[in-house]
Amino acid sequence: MKKIALVMLIFMLVGCAYAEEFSKVTVNGADFEIPEEYSSGDLKDNKYVFKDLRTFAILCVDDYIISNYGGNYKISDSSQEMSIDGRPCMHLCVYNKYIDKNVSYLYFPVEKSVYCICYQGNDVNSGISHIVESALPSNISDDAFYGLLDEAFSEYQNRQYLDSLSGDNSYYSEMTGQHSDNGNDQLIKWYLITHW
Repeated sequence: MKKIALVMLIFMLVGCAYAEEFSKVTVNGADFEIPEEYSSGDLKDNKYVFKDLRTFAILCVDDYIISNYGGNYKISDSSQEMSIDGRPCMHLCVYNKYIDKNVSYLYFPVEKSVYCICYQGNDVNSGISHIVESALPSNISDDAFYGLLDEAFSEYQNRQYLDSLSGDNSYYSEMTGQHSDNGNDQLIKWYLITHW
């Protein structure tokens, strides 16, 4: 009996030694538990950045979802709808030739906002999954979330088309103000009101 207890104690100690450590970070009012290796980043505005956006970041993309999601989706090498702990997520992966590595963008809802985790790699590992699992839940349904992302990409394409018609990328945006992504979360508000 003592041997069994000793063996169980050893397994528990080894398990604790290999357990991943997490730090807490708050982005735009939402708390996340991030792997300890990314804990010395900078928090400004609606984002937390460790080194740079290609290494690790958590962004609240509400105010610029069209340019952020639309631009990343356009250049992505792969995209995959997935569920993490019952929460809808969209995983995009892009090869970045400047760092010669894949960079992933994982979009997911938290309460009534959309967040994006940027990180090196081409899959969703346990540390990245834990960040999503540690976030406050969202009442946004799978259909509403993926519909919002489709709408953001469609609007991104519309803007690109209108800019190409003008021949000058700044003309259309100056004339209509449609490219002002600073403080403009109207797409998310409109979509949630009309589709929730």
